[in-house]
Amino acid sequence: MSVSRTERLLNVVIALLAAHAPVSRAVIQRSVAGYDPDASTAAFERMFERDKDELRAMGIPVITVSDAHGEVLGYRIDEDEYRQGDIDLTAEELAVLSVAARVWDEAVLAPAAVTAVRKLEATSDSGQSVEVPTTFGSISATDAALLPVMRAIRDRRTIRFAYRKPGAPELEKRTVEPWMVRSLSGRWYLIGWDTDRGDERVFRLSRISGPVSITAQPVTERTHEPRTTVRAEGGDEVEATVLIPAGTGAELRRLAGAQHVSDDTWTIRAPRFELLTLLWRADASVVVEAPPDLVDDVVAGLDRIVAAHP
Repeated sequence: MSVSRTERLLNVVIALLAAHAPVSRAVIQRSVAGYDPDASTAAFERMFERDKDELRAMGIPVITVSDAHGEVLGYRIDEDEYRQGDIDLTAEELAVLSVAARVWDEAVLAPAAVTAVRKLEATSDSGQSVEVPTTFGSISATDAALLPVMRAIRDRRTIRFAYRKPGAPELEKRTVEPWMVRSLSGRWYLIGWDTDRGDERVFRLSRISGPVSITAQPVTERTHEPRTTVRAEGGDEVEATVLIPAGTGAELRRLAGAQHVSDDTWTIRAPRFELLTLLWRADASVVVEAPPDLVDDVVAGLDRIVAAHP
């Protein structure tokens, strides 16, 4: 009977929690459903190493037990570390989780995300259901590449995929070291290093065709900040004069269109929506001086935020 990867991981957790002594690899291969007892030792160990890393990445404390000579005796899960304590969230913390759940709207994980938030609400002392009326970026079926891309960013692994550029008749094979994903104007974008072109590139996830392949090649450590700005398609750009005191506005300073004029004065050229988003969440000491219509938009947006969160 076929066993899914998720079920196999759960079986490993159950087996290690139920054991009173470290469980050896041979016992795991022979007794845990999901592993082939007839597979070669090398094949089993590759699969088990991946599963062990995945469990640890999820916060499950899989401990390797060795003897005095360094020989691995087996594995166990520390019950004290594994056991989840009582969760008590404030209304503000629940609101943040609700925002996160909204991001998965229309995605395959939407039911799980909503159920998780409702369970946390039920266990919290706030006793209230938190609704967030503001519209946030969502993940639709066209953004199916987001989950494997986020997994590759977490694991710092290079990815390969087929990509269709605007107006191009043919798909292009791309090999990318992924750095980050961003949502802008309802669309998701990947920023990373295109290894074939030797430069930074931005990819709209809905233009990725077919599966995203996560390779074993690690992402190269780079010392510079990404200079690429995700620009909303069809969005108008604006040039603003902004006062950014020292020690504030790091995201604004890093924009590709940001230039330091003098003292705390900066000029920033960027898509209006992206610039507004960064200004709304910047430190209160960051002040927009021009143009007047952008100043009005910043003030109006802050007024709406205050009204929504009195």
